[in-house]
Amino acid sequence: MNDVKKLKKGCLVRLNRTICFTEEGGGKREYPLTNYFNDERGTVEAHRPCTSDEQRAWYNSDESKGMNSAGESKLPPQCTIVSLYKDRVYEVLRARARVRLGWGNPVGGMAMLLCTHSGEEVYIKRELLEVL
Repeated sequence: MNDVKKLKKGCLVRLNRTICFTEEGGGKREYPLTNYFNDERGTVEAHRPCTSDEQRAWYNSDESKGMNSAGESKLPPQCTIVSLYKDRVYEVLRARARVRLGWGNPVGGMAMLLCTHSGEEVYIKRELLEVL
């Protein structure tokens, strides 16, 4: 938890292995954070809001047509999942962020990172990170 207090804009971070991964993955968790596939791969799912271009493409696709299983019209996705890897370094763009990632209320306790590999700006819980 001490690293969360040191987290600030511009610093470099990586995933905290002890918090994010099971013992087989190099951490101290008994069960995986999300699923065994991500744990074995050494990834954690971060999120980013969908762009208007991505939503427009969804509306133009066949996926948006028709009704869902409840008989209601389909709603466009509000966020996209981006995988962060345990061996990569990320730059903090915002140390304290609150973001709306779905149809509900905004989620707090997040940090906004720049993925130095893909160039995407993503949001992840602050406690999953460690400062380098």
